[in-house]
Amino acid sequence: MIKRILGISKLEGLMESKMRETAVVFLVFIQVFFVFFSRAQFQATDYIVVAEDAAWCWFSDPRAVYYKGANEQIYYAYINSKGDVVINSRDSRSKEVRRFVLHKELQIDDHNVPSILFLPDGRLIAFYTEHNGRFFMRISKKPEDITEWGEERVIPFGGNRITYSHPVMLQDEGNRIYMFWRGSDWQPSFSFSDDLGDTWSDPKVLIASKNIKDKPRNRPYLKVHSDGQDRIDFIFTDGHPSVEPTNSVYHFYYKKGMFHQTNGDLIGSIEGPAIKHQHVHKVYAGEKDSIRAWIADVALAKDGHPVVVYPRFPQDTDHRYHYAKWNGNRWLDEEICKAGGWMPIVEPGEKVREPHYSGGISLNHRDPSNVYLSRKVGHFFEVEHWKKKGKNWITTKITTESEIDNVRPYVVFGFTGDPIVLWMTGIYNHYTKFNTDIRINEWLNKN
Repeated sequence: MIKRILGISKLEGLMESKMRETAVVFLVFIQVFFVFFSRAQFQATDYIVVAEDAAWCWFSDPRAVYYKGANEQIYYAYINSKGDVVINSRDSRSKEVRRFVLHKELQIDDHNVPSILFLPDGRLIAFYTEHNGRFFMRISKKPEDITEWGEERVIPFGGNRITYSHPVMLQDEGNRIYMFWRGSDWQPSFSFSDDLGDTWSDPKVLIASKNIKDKPRNRPYLKVHSDGQDRIDFIFTDGHPSVEPTNSVYHFYYKKGMFHQTNGDLIGSIEGPAIKHQHVHKVYAGEKDSIRAWIADVALAKDGHPVVVYPRFPQDTDHRYHYAKWNGNRWLDEEICKAGGWMPIVEPGEKVREPHYSGGISLNHRDPSNVYLSRKVGHFFEVEHWKKKGKNWITTKITTESEIDNVRPYVVFGFTGDPIVLWMTGIYNHYTKFNTDIRINEWLNKN
């Protein structure tokens, strides 16, 4: 009896030992699985490519739009390495992608990326320009359909050295469409249409170039955001950071025919003369720290106050992303993170032509406490989500341990659910030389 009990105890001990070994092996397997799983879902190459051979500039917006009518799709535009101006649509349910070339071999230049606007009946207007050239527009023949378009129109808009397009439609002004661009004289300009793009008002200068006589090629850069109802927000600069050693960031807004400072003070009228830099308050004063900046994005927070993200350049090899929010009295400006150096890849001995091209940063316009940015981590640029929570930032990696650059993230405009983010992956040397695709924040194995 005692022997039997001892034998059973010994057997139980052996069984427990085996079970412990099995459990350890299982736990190790689970750990390895989750390490692999977590890494795999963040690899750039494990995200869906929604446009092959595609690039875009971070000016000309919105370049990707969500629209729900009879269908539910996203629409996004880009330039390919042949210089084709292209627009795609992607169905939210079937994931089917359609593609249409708006203009074949216009220029190999990412400045020419189209902006997209939806008309009240669901038809699309695509606006695009040459880099310092002509201004084009096309209207789709059917609602929510990019496969058939009307004839391409060239709109002079006061000259043939135009760049960028920023369309806005205001419902409270009878669906008036405002168009903003960089004019032939380098000055940000605008026009409007009260018949859904059929005819346009005479062009006017929006912002007078600073020291235009001394620096005839000085060009203020402009970003535009609208609530689609009655307000348009603008941020702009003194010029290009390669030209302006203390390039500053300015903000003002339009409402009901008038231009206002951030605090609501009146600047002038839409019928009046062009706005001068010295009459607009600054978000960031570059001369204060002798550090130049550029602009990235502007949006309105839920409390109605503007939010701005922009890069500063203590050195060309040291880019810093900043987040500035208006609190009703002043701008609360803070550094988000170091972004690394310039984004373009150059050959050994080759001089980088655009040292102030950062990886890119943009806002979720529905909730600009959410920032999507590209910064250099190790050898490559990675896309990350930064969430403002009180005084802190909560960071979520979208890509990590990549073997390819991930740059210029953009939050699809108008989507009400979890943000849809598109970004470029690949090799980018210059705005006229790139080998990149556009990916979406959907993991391949989820579909």
